[in-house]
Amino acid sequence: MSERPLLSLPASVTLALWLPAVDGPRTARQAARAVAGDEVHHVHERGPLPGGSETLHDVLTELTPVEEVGAILPRAGDPMGAPAVRSADLLDAGEGVLLRRPGKPSQRCSVLVPEREVYGSVLEPGEMVTWHVDHDVSEHLAAPSLLLAGVESLSHARRQIQLALSDTVEALEDLDVARDRPDLADQLLDLSLASLPAHVLPPNLDPRRLDVLERAARVLAIVELATGDDGAAVTAAQAGARAAALAQVSAAARHALAAASATRQAV
Repeated sequence: MSERPLLSLPASVTLALWLPAVDGPRTARQAARAVAGDEVHHVHERGPLPGGSETLHDVLTELTPVEEVGAILPRAGDPMGAPAVRSADLLDAGEGVLLRRPGKPSQRCSVLVPEREVYGSVLEPGEMVTWHVDHDVSEHLAAPSLLLAGVESLSHARRQIQLALSDTVEALEDLDVARDRPDLADQLLDLSLASLPAHVLPPNLDPRRLDVLERAARVLAIVELATGDDGAAVTAAQAGARAAALAQVSAAARHALAAASATRQAV
């Protein structure tokens, strides 16, 4: 019997989860390892370099403590509250991190956007990630307190992702995705039981957030599996119908991941 697959998270979601836990060099290194895994990550800081740092864990130390932080996963027509000053970069990347932290005389809002570059050969591919960091974009915002206005509440996301899981199964059945792919049922079952690897999660994560993260990651993994091959969608019309149906549940999953990644200031 094959091992059950592990779910994965966008790097920005992992980074947003870990930032509130960073309280020094040790936890900054743990966070950087959780975000980067086996990939190569660099940092490019826009504007004046606060500490001249180029490693991810050093920059994470500079960006803490945080008051609010969250990842967004924007798509065309769904900006998820991306600040206009970096909306194009965030849309190109499909993800990014927004954070607000204390400062004198006023709070500072930062944006982190990952840029991915593939290198190597087909047989030995690699990927390098460069994090573009704006340490303070506050002057471009209507108000720092509105930084995460486009990120849904966790309670709303929990309701939506529960519906999305049901909608995903229903869409796959209606579209007869598995008809020409006998292996798909087993793969879908594996994904329904898959979990997130412990090392990508910060300590003491709220179980409610973990539940939403895993549900949303499952939805995205199922959507990727279902759209990876046209399978039963033998016509362009059928393929288009499948894409449209799964796009809705994919959007719900992206919003749920953003909501679960967010740490908001207590009111």
